[in-house]
Amino acid sequence: MISDAIGFEKKFRLKEDKKFEQYKIMLPKLRENDVMIKISAISISTLDTQIRQTIKGAKKPYILGFGGVGIITRLGSSNSRLNVGDRVLYVNKVGKYGSYSNFQIADVRSVVKLPDAFPTDEAAAFSYSFFLAFEVLFKQLQLIPQPKKNQGNLLILNTSDGLGATIIQLAKWAGLKVAATINKNNSEIWIKNMGADVVFSQSNHLSRELTNAEMTPVDYVINLDTEKEKSFDHLAEFKDTAKVLLLHFIKKKSKNFDPDYLHFYCEEFLEESFATEEGINYSRRVMELLVYLWEKNQLKSILTAQLNGFSDKNFYGAHKLIENNPNFRHLVLIN
Repeated sequence: MISDAIGFEKKFRLKEDKKFEQYKIMLPKLRENDVMIKISAISISTLDTQIRQTIKGAKKPYILGFGGVGIITRLGSSNSRLNVGDRVLYVNKVGKYGSYSNFQIADVRSVVKLPDAFPTDEAAAFSYSFFLAFEVLFKQLQLIPQPKKNQGNLLILNTSDGLGATIIQLAKWAGLKVAATINKNNSEIWIKNMGADVVFSQSNHLSRELTNAEMTPVDYVINLDTEKEKSFDHLAEFKDTAKVLLLHFIKKKSKNFDPDYLHFYCEEFLEESFATEEGINYSRRVMELLVYLWEKNQLKSILTAQLNGFSDKNFYGAHKLIENNPNFRHLVLIN
């Protein structure tokens, strides 16, 4: 089947005046465990913009997008849970057949049916941000993925996008106290609304502010901005008392990081997650938890902006908005 999609031939920066383009792509044939999904909404974040600027290889045109929400239009032969017409939530790897497209093929074992009460735009906003946040907290930092089963203080540096907002909510659900830092352009009200116990400006007085807020000792640190050298200024003071995780959206030439720090690469994780049956089933279980927490009113919306229509112009505008406005680093496109 042929699908209309939005992509590009070579990596580019927005200031180079290059654009997304419209393509017609031939989708792969449905295998036994596949479903075809007509895409209704997808999430776009800093991860998308960084991949656009660095991606290389033979998969051309590049069609970005890590899943979202859609309607099943066709089923492979192996299926007992889902039906044509079901509205579903899913996460996928990026590449030649990403979700910047009208239709996408996904593995049925990773797909979750959405309850009627879960709005399409809200579900799409969470999608891979929830998947990444769950991995960071409960696999990388080895917290217990159950409500109120953990203790300690979590410090999140450079908290601005939907991923940071999701980490805050999951950490609070798991029992941690959360301190979040923002720069002067971020919305303190929005971060507090996500559940952070305290919100600080990214300043040189962080230790004093944490002490005054009774958030010491810090047990866990997550740095969400590894692109800026200045974002490492605060890390050394926590290395002896806390697990420190540096989150990288993509893998670049390594810097001189302290070997005691944990490193998590979002793009690499998403790619590897769908290479094995175990990873595929794991993604479904995480999405099932997302749906459960939403139904129990234990999650708040992380949607910061929305654009309507899958067009090259709207995808360009979405990437531009994310890169230029720190309060809109996570948005949804409605198809």
